[in-house]
Amino acid sequence: MFEKIVPSPSRPPSKETILKQADGLRDLARRARRLMGTVTDEGDRRRLTRYGEELDESAARLEKAAVDARTG
Repeated sequence: MFEKIVPSPSRPPSKETILKQADGLRDLARRARRLMGTVTDEGDRRRLTRYGEELDESAARLEKAAVDARTG
């Protein structure tokens, strides 16, 4: 959902590029979980939980895509 692999016209994204994107998504998921501790509204906490889970799932898909990507 959140992953955006934008290939260049001449070559597909590298493994390093994909892993950097996945790392960024994992960082956002960590931030969402930290923010959950400060939010008092239960609905907001549920949304942050779901958002963090979706970010982690997207990061996992990117990491799987990195396995098939070329190095460099």
